[in-house]
This record gives sequence, C-alpha cells and structure tokens, in this order.
Amino acid sequence: MLYPILVEHYVWFSLALLCITWFTRQHKPKVRTNLMYGYAMIATIGFLLALHWVAGVIFGLIFLELGRLFKVWLDKKEQQLKK
Repeated sequence: MLYPILVEHYVWFSLALLCITWFTRQHKPKVRTNLMYGYAMIATIGFLLALHWVAGVIFGLIFLELGRLFKVWLDKKEQQLKK
C-alpha cells in the first residue's frame, strides 16, 4: 500500500530528504554537502533510469535522518534527567 504512494510522489520525497538533510546537518557543513550530493545523485539516477525501488531507499533515508535527530533529542533528555 505504501509502495504506490512512494513511486507516485518520488520527486517530492526526494526533495523532502534534501530539505531534512539541510536542516538536520547544520552543524557539520562538509558532511551536509557530501550527503546532499549523494542523496541527489541517488534520486536523479533512480528517476532517470526508472528504478522504482529507489523510492523505498529514499523513504528509508528520510527515516534514518529523522531517527538520528530523535536520538540526539533523547540523549539530551537523558542527560537532563541525570542532573
């Protein structure tokens, strides 16, 4: 059920991944630049070659970026509770 939605809105998910990466990796600009180039290349090659499975990869990368941000937030809360 999720797969047709991913394939239909492939470009929007790719742009969302780039925006999320831009805002979540602000403190390390070199890493952010490298990830942006890599993610854009994956999205472009997947789109041009009509590799529909890349939509799932992009969706997974979105969850990885948001999960990393959530982990940082949880670590901050844990440190606050220890104090």
